[in-house]
Amino acid sequence: MSILRARSLSLFDCVCIGINGIVGSGIYLLIAPLAKLAGYASVVGVFTCGVLCILIGLCFAELSGMFDQNGGPYVYARAAFGPYLGFIVGWMAMATGVLGWSAVSVGFAEALAKLVPWFGTVVLRQGGFVLSFKSFVAVGLIGTLGMINYFGVKAGARTSDFLSIAKILPLLALALVGLAYVRPEVLSGMFSAQSVPGEPVTYVHAISSSAFLAVFMISGFEYVPVPAGETQNAKRNVALALVGSLAGATLLYCIIQLVALSTVPDLHAREQPLMEVAGRIFGKPGISILGLASLVSMAGFCSSTALVGPRYFTALAADGYLPRVFTGTSRFRTPGPAIALATGLAGVLAFFLGYGSLVDVSNVALFCQYIPTCLAVIVLRYRRPNAERTYRLPGGLVIPLAGAGFSAVLLAMARPQLKEWMFSAELLALGIAIWATTAMVRRRLSRRTAASAAKVS
Repeated sequence: MSILRARSLSLFDCVCIGINGIVGSGIYLLIAPLAKLAGYASVVGVFTCGVLCILIGLCFAELSGMFDQNGGPYVYARAAFGPYLGFIVGWMAMATGVLGWSAVSVGFAEALAKLVPWFGTVVLRQGGFVLSFKSFVAVGLIGTLGMINYFGVKAGARTSDFLSIAKILPLLALALVGLAYVRPEVLSGMFSAQSVPGEPVTYVHAISSSAFLAVFMISGFEYVPVPAGETQNAKRNVALALVGSLAGATLLYCIIQLVALSTVPDLHAREQPLMEVAGRIFGKPGISILGLASLVSMAGFCSSTALVGPRYFTALAADGYLPRVFTGTSRFRTPGPAIALATGLAGVLAFFLGYGSLVDVSNVALFCQYIPTCLAVIVLRYRRPNAERTYRLPGGLVIPLAGAGFSAVLLAMARPQLKEWMFSAELLALGIAIWATTAMVRRRLSRRTAASAAKVS
């Protein structure tokens, strides 16, 4: 069937995809480590990271004003650098999407088992393999989201919209009510490193280290342009949604970090920091609500990944890297074969992956999207100077160069371990093998078709 699909996603839908991609488990896990690294200055570190990520987001915005088909970073890299680098970017983004969907679904099941221990009941133990009801919860979440997206892109978008609102409202309430608890010494202490626990550090070190850690709270905005081919007025709405959700999340995170430091003096030593903050402000009901919100937050991330992930498959298949069958659509005008494959892979992986497995590839894959996208702005300004652009960044090449430089510095600071590079290399080798096999099969089919035509003539 045709790969043409209805443009059903509104600006609001795209904003919610951005919120679900950015606001995940990071805000629940990282505010204490941020306080340990930078003390009160961690608020400035989060703000600095947000501003620098907005530079990257602005590069996405300019490119999204040039292209309105599915694929996002893959489309930009292929247009600027050709099929080989384009494939690397697209394949790594696609693989990370499936791994993320699977791993966060497992994290959802593990968090649910802490609230309801019955879900942790082991049903099968065979050697090192342990199967519990948690696995069925994870697979059930994956399957449910896959089915919703199969029955319509708007159905998937409404699910994403609902979960983004449900998870953002408790955090907004915590931030806004918590402003009344902000202490003056925290505000003044943001501009020095005196509050950093442990050994003395310089202010620059405190800001840079906390800004690096905050990347893992603020990344996820790159999901917004992936379903551009199904977005209304994509060349306008994608950029607005991407930059808007990124700026909004940055402001929210800064306020929450400020409130947390003000309400929990020893924040750096807390294992469940955001629950502690909610308890100080709202009492026991606040702890329960934030606990549920953390589950909704993970489910929201999965809903966006379930919507976005299959679009990488269709974009790669349309350009010949994957079998043509994955460009097909269901009778609901959704990429049915791609959704089935992504859902199936994520479901199978949920039986074997832990929540921490995503770390093995996330650093490399994340910057495989950011750096080429920033550089693509520069390349396409020279190669396609007269191409229509809804937005054109001011300042010449300053913003894309700053975004690429910041991304490179962050990747260097991340110091990916050998296993991360190896896992990324293995994923890439698998993709190249699939690409080569697809190309070989297509050549054979073309030869058979040509031979049959020759016989008939």
